[in-house]
This record gives sequence, C-alpha cells and structure tokens, in this order.
Amino acid sequence: MTYRKRNGSDTWHFCRNCTNWPTSGYTERSSKPTSGELCNQCKAKKRDASCR
Repeated sequence: MTYRKRNGSDTWHFCRNCTNWPTSGYTERSSKPTSGELCNQCKAKKRDASCR
C-alpha cells in the first residue's frame, strides 16, 4: 500500500480515489506511517471496501 501526504501536512492518504489524494508536492512511503494521522475519508473507504 502506498501512503502520501502533502508537504506541510500531517494527514496521510492511502486510497487513490480519495478526493484529497495528493498528486503534486507530496511525500510518499510504502509502509504505514508512524507519525501523523490517517485520512478519515480513506479510512471510511477502506471500511466500505471502496478504497482503490
């Protein structure tokens, strides 16, 4: 799974179909972040099995 957050933000996104998925000016990692927060929209999409 890929995690992205906008530079200067503490919120990590992991669903590419999240409306806030960063497409420029971001940091990316392949393991779950140990700091910051996970996006609520991404968590809801994962819970509803609609995360892409």
